[in-house]
Amino acid sequence: MKFDRLVQKFAGDDPKMARLVTYWSVTVLLYLLCIGILWIEALSGVADTTRAARLTALAFSGHFLFYHLIRRSKQLNLLPEQLSVYQGCFAIVVTVLGYTVVGPMRGATLVVLLVILVFCAFTLEARKTRAMSVFAVVLLGTVMLTMWISAPQRFDVKTEIMQFVLIGTMVVVVGVLTGRMSELRATLKSQKAELADALARIQDLATRDDLTMLPNRRHMTGLLAEEERRRELSHHPACLALIDIDWFKKINDTYGHEAGDQALRTFAQEGRKVLRGHDVLARWGGEEFLLLLPGTALADAQSVLERFRRQVEQLRCAHEDRSFGVTFSAGLVELAESEACRDGIRRADALLYQAKSSGRNRVMAAIEDRV
Repeated sequence: MKFDRLVQKFAGDDPKMARLVTYWSVTVLLYLLCIGILWIEALSGVADTTRAARLTALAFSGHFLFYHLIRRSKQLNLLPEQLSVYQGCFAIVVTVLGYTVVGPMRGATLVVLLVILVFCAFTLEARKTRAMSVFAVVLLGTVMLTMWISAPQRFDVKTEIMQFVLIGTMVVVVGVLTGRMSELRATLKSQKAELADALARIQDLATRDDLTMLPNRRHMTGLLAEEERRRELSHHPACLALIDIDWFKKINDTYGHEAGDQALRTFAQEGRKVLRGHDVLARWGGEEFLLLLPGTALADAQSVLERFRRQVEQLRCAHEDRSFGVTFSAGLVELAESEACRDGIRRADALLYQAKSSGRNRVMAAIEDRV
C-alpha cells in the first residue's frame, strides 16, 4: 500500500497523466542504457570523459525538466502532442551529440533514433512524425560534416558516409511507416468517436419519444425500477402522477392530428421549463404522461403539479390561422414505503379517472388511500 501511494504521488491520479509519466519512465531506462554504454567507452579511454560528463548532465537535466513539464502540463496548457514534439527533438539532439562523443561504437547509438521515432508515432500526427525524421537526418548529416571538417584524422570518410546513408535511409523508412501508423491511429480514433456518437444517438432514440423528446415508456420503466432500488436503501419519499391531456380527441377531430401533435409538444416543453431538475416527465402512451417526483412528499408534489397545471392552462397552441388552449388532469400519489411503482401507477390511474369525472383540468391527490 505504501508503494502504491508512492507511485500515485509520483505519477498523479489522472490516468492520462499517469500514462505520460509511464512513457517518460521508459525513456529514462533507455537513457540509462545509452549513458551506460557511453561511460564504458569513457572509462576505457576511448571516449572523452569531460564531454561524456557534459552530455550526461544535459541528458538528465533535460529529462527531469520534462518530468516537471508533464506534471504541470495542465497549468501550463501544454498538450501531450506538444510535449512529445519537445521531448522527441531533445532526444534526437542528445543522441546525435552522443554520436560525436562515443568512440568506435558510435554507429550503434544511431539505432536510438529509430526508437525515438517509434515512440513519437504514438502521440504525434503523421506530418509531425515525418518532419521529425527529416530533422533527425539533417541534424545527423550536419554533425557528421562538421566532425569531418573539424577533425578529419578521427573519422574515416567512407565509414561515415556509409553510416549516414544506412541510418538516414532507415530513419526515413521508419518515419514513413510510423507516419502511416499515426494516420491509421488517427483514423481509428475518429472512427471510434463516430461509433460512440452513433451509439449515443441510437441510445437516445431508444429512450426518447420522437414527438415530445421526453423519455419514452421503456426508459421510464427502467427509471422506476432504479427508483425502487434507491428507496429500499434510503427509504426517502417519492410521488407518481399520471397525467392526461384533456379533450385530446376533440382537439384532433376539430383541428387535425398535427394540432394534436403540437399540443403534446407544447405540454412537454412547458414541463421541461416548469418542473424541477430531478423530476422526470415521460410520455406513457398517446396523450398520457407519467411524472416521477423522487425525494418528494405528497404536499410538495401537489404544489409542483398545481404550478405546472396553472402554467399549462395559460398556454395557447397556434395551428395554421387558429389557436386553442390545452389543459390536463392528473392523479397524484405518494408511494408507500414498500409499494411497487406499478401499484402506485394503478392508484394514480384511479385518481386520474376521478379528476376527469370531476370536470377535468385538476389534480386529484391521494391523502389517505395508501396500500
